[in-house]
Amino acid sequence: MILPKMSAALLSMSFFGSAYACADLHGHTSLDQWVVICGAANGAAAVFQALPHDLAQHRETAKTHISRFAAESGMSALEFEPLFERGLTEGQRLVASRSTLFTPRKVALLDGFHHDKHIAYADVRRAFSS
Repeated sequence: MILPKMSAALLSMSFFGSAYACADLHGHTSLDQWVVICGAANGAAAVFQALPHDLAQHRETAKTHISRFAAESGMSALEFEPLFERGLTEGQRLVASRSTLFTPRKVALLDGFHHDKHIAYADVRRAFSS
């Protein structure tokens, strides 16, 4: 079930400027799945040569916002790092294996990635609450 959500998030990033933009596509997505999705966005950006410090900032923003939402919602601690790494690997694989789908949207996907590395917590909370 996570692969369609991951694909939807990456396409959302490339069409709407954020992996979080189309929360309707992500109905009933768990926080664990969101961590994997964020990792996939990071992995996709890495395939398209995003700079290491941008990748690190995106990762930290995702970790901060997801951890904050979990704490505010009374959820238990997340296994962020292993889930993010899983998503990163899957995102790289997905973009490489579906290059005809993602390569034409490379610039837009990277623009969405750069947006999400600075995304406001309120926007993320809204997506998680949808």
